[in-house]
Amino acid sequence: MGLKPLKIAKHTIKYPIFQGGMGVGISWDRLAGNVSKEGALGIISAVGTGYYQKMQFVEKITNSKPFEAINFYSKQALNEIFKNARKICGDKPLGANILYAINEYGRVVRDACEAGANIIVTGAGLPTNMPEFTKNFPDVALVPIVSSAKALRIICKRWMDRYARIPDAVVVEGPLSGGHQGFSYEDC
Repeated sequence: MGLKPLKIAKHTIKYPIFQGGMGVGISWDRLAGNVSKEGALGIISAVGTGYYQKMQFVEKITNSKPFEAINFYSKQALNEIFKNARKICGDKPLGANILYAINEYGRVVRDACEAGANIIVTGAGLPTNMPEFTKNFPDVALVPIVSSAKALRIICKRWMDRYARIPDAVVVEGPLSGGHQGFSYEDC
């Protein structure tokens, strides 16, 4: 029996497989573009885009590194990453992984929407205000990552109360998701 397509909001993913949003330099144009091209969901990481293409989009470098958070993340680089991924996957669904715990989360979410993300996946915190930053992009699906039913209830309640919507899908990460969830297998 084959894998059935997965529909998230207006987007259909041929194979119900998400490529993880691995940070700096891994989940960018080539990996995400090819994953989407092959029918799964390629996900571009918004972390550390200042390092893209040997830091050519960074305005200030100190000690061979982007200077401070403003240069660690580059909107221009994110746009270039999406543009190059689209050259690979065409109009197939393409996602962005944006950590809630980053500086200027809302700006980065809007940037990803403008760059062409179809789906925004967010973990590393409770993105209770995520819909606020995507209100001008109604076709972008919102997918929070949660570690418990309690976290999902909090997100759904806040989203319904404030934005009259719920997540389009949810990623549930248990205690074996890299060891950063902070609870035991039994707690799951």
